[in-house]
Formats: sequence, C-alpha cells, structure tokens
Amino acid sequence: MSNAANIFPNEDGRQRLSEEKLQDYLAGRLSKEEQHEIELWLADEGMESDAVEGLQKLSAAETQDAVNKLNENLRKQISGKKRKRKDYYKDNQWALIAIITVLIFAVIAYLVIQFVGKS
Repeated sequence: MSNAANIFPNEDGRQRLSEEKLQDYLAGRLSKEEQHEIELWLADEGMESDAVEGLQKLSAAETQDAVNKLNENLRKQISGKKRKRKDYYKDNQWALIAIITVLIFAVIAYLVIQFVGKS
C-alpha cells in the first residue's frame, strides 16, 4: 500500500496504522491477536482512538463515502488557493501599476536631489 493510501503516515518513526488494517479492524476481519495489538496502539494514541470511535459508528460504505468526500474537498481547497493567487494579481493590476509608478518617481526625485546637491 502506498503512503498516499496510508491514513497515518510514518512521520516520526513510530509505527502507524494503515488504512487497510484500520478497515479490517472496523469490519472485524482481524484475528484476536491483531485486534488486541490495534487496541493497545489506540490506547496510547489520543486523536486516532477518537477517530476510530467515530468510524465504528458508521458502516464501511459510509466510512468510505466520508473519506472520499474529505479528499475531494481537500483537493478543491488546495487547487482553489492556487487560482486565488493568480486572480489576486489580475484583480489588483492598477494598484501594482500605481505602486511601480510611485517607486519610479521616488527614484527620479532621489536622483534629482543628489544631482542638484552636487551642483
């Protein structure tokens, strides 16, 4: 299973729970030893155990639906932010032109003052 499909990626060197193993746990397809191992792991984790409690209240189809909706919303938000940055410059084109014009006048004024001061 790829890291993209892993709900809890291994970032800090600790063992993480894969999406496949979590789904098997929720569906009751694991052996008693594997279930006990996951329950011990969840006892040490805060947020993950709360998430599993919430997932246990949903059916497998509802869980997959929720995950798919979350992923779709995240993709939309990420792609939306990229477009907003481009739109920002397009919408503020006249403000940028005004700022550049003021800076050019400031540089010209500085050069004139320096030139007049030396004469």
